[in-house]
Amino acid sequence: MNARCKYLRTKMDYVARAAVASDAPGLADVSSQKHFWCLRTMKPLGPDGAPADDASCATGRECFVAEGEA
Repeated sequence: MNARCKYLRTKMDYVARAAVASDAPGLADVSSQKHFWCLRTMKPLGPDGAPADDASCATGRECFVAEGEA
């Protein structure tokens, strides 16, 4: 599994966290209809103008910073 950019977000991140906190069955399932955005731009595009999503936000991209890195 590839590292995830710490600036990439989807609404499912918050749903999954709520499900873990409440132990609600089924809420942690990740949807295939995710809508991503970049925390740097607050848009569906990163600072380089490329899409912000799981496939595009990867190691090697100029603006990529892995979760846990400074």
